[in-house]
Amino acid sequence: MDYRKPVTFGENWSPSRYKVLPYFAVEKAVMQRPESQLILDLGCAAGWNMSRFGQYGRCPFGIDVVPERVALAAFHGPVAIASGLALPFATETFDVIYIQHVLHHIGDVAQALREVRRCLKPGGTLFLVETVEDNPVIRYGRRLYPRWLGDEINAPFYFAELQQQLAEAGFGVEQAEQYSVLFWMWEILPDHLSVLEKLTPLVVPVEQVMMKLFPRQSAHAYYVAVKL
Repeated sequence: MDYRKPVTFGENWSPSRYKVLPYFAVEKAVMQRPESQLILDLGCAAGWNMSRFGQYGRCPFGIDVVPERVALAAFHGPVAIASGLALPFATETFDVIYIQHVLHHIGDVAQALREVRRCLKPGGTLFLVETVEDNPVIRYGRRLYPRWLGDEINAPFYFAELQQQLAEAGFGVEQAEQYSVLFWMWEILPDHLSVLEKLTPLVVPVEQVMMKLFPRQSAHAYYVAVKL
């Protein structure tokens, strides 16, 4: 993915990829609920997720701490430079707050979750996608390389522990699932060498077998959590 230009979801992916990335179907169902009108993409980067939400018929708001990313995300909707530790919104503003692979970059996770809960309407939804260290490759790789695309990794998570952390922060977890034992690597590689996307149909069956054999070692997880 070229972070130097606005990016649009789906423009460089083959359909077979979605067979092993289950959160997209769940996310779409959440976003298309009648009550899911006001959506915040916390840590929007260049607007990739915002472009997808637009395809669902929504106009999300995005925030990020990096001005260059915010400028790119503005292609897909209203944006602002802001931190997840101090959201510049009134209490009970949003129906859905979406956080994808951002929470582990935030130093004070408890404060970030307090801000998310504050800005959600009663019964509002936090949709969280995270990397979890149940996968040993992720766990040891981060010890060797504790940064991702220039951002520090400040909060390691395990699947069950993060679910408990959400509960302690005042959220009811309605749905949670791990995924991507090896396929997480394939989410990265074709973005840097687009020709590899043609091989995705060959990689997907390998991931499906790995998920049957080692589901607890998945590297990613998603959570659908409701403000209590």
